[in-house]
Amino acid sequence: MALPAITAFATRANAYEGRLKSDGSINWDAFLSAIEIEAKKQHLDSWNELAYVKQASAIAARLDLKDPNLEKAFTLAKANGVGNKRVDFSKLEKQIDYHVTLVQFEKNEQIMHHDHPEMTGVLLCATGEVEVWNYDLFAEKENGKDVLLKQTSHAMLAKGKVSTLTSKERNIHRVAAKEFTQLVDIFAPPYDKKRIADSNWYHVDTEGYKGKDKLFEAVRR
Repeated sequence: MALPAITAFATRANAYEGRLKSDGSINWDAFLSAIEIEAKKQHLDSWNELAYVKQASAIAARLDLKDPNLEKAFTLAKANGVGNKRVDFSKLEKQIDYHVTLVQFEKNEQIMHHDHPEMTGVLLCATGEVEVWNYDLFAEKENGKDVLLKQTSHAMLAKGKVSTLTSKERNIHRVAAKEFTQLVDIFAPPYDKKRIADSNWYHVDTEGYKGKDKLFEAVRR
């Protein structure tokens, strides 16, 4: 590990261990240090994705959203993105075991149904409000394109609320903003060229399959 990396890790470790606010919130460095500790466990035989996203959610829920580092990123994203008629993505941190991205929506913007193969995700609503639908792959035809999706959750996320996914559960999702919204997304392992290439988009029927309100036919694209 290079000297700058050692220094950065020490700073984050100090923040995580002692420099906490009286309300229990943690600053940006403490947050990154805590996520790094948990994300490194993915290399262990005992790695449990459900346990990881639960712990990462608890860490995210404690993040001080008024931390100066975050506020600067939020302000910059808003200044550069508002009015461009697209969802904006800004890298906040990327390490070997995880990455953190700021995702910004204007009112009524959305990211349609897609998946994150072999990845876990934690979505923290930092500002605004989003509607999130999660699905599991229920069945698929031999052609690999025609699939059945089972809706496993449907929630509104207000500021400070969290949504999660693992590689096996809730991995397919759709996110729609009810107003101007910024999310802090944590993915472990991080995206790379292969994981980006392996991601899929889905065209999902709006009507339930054979009258079932939680099963939907879809086409994987």
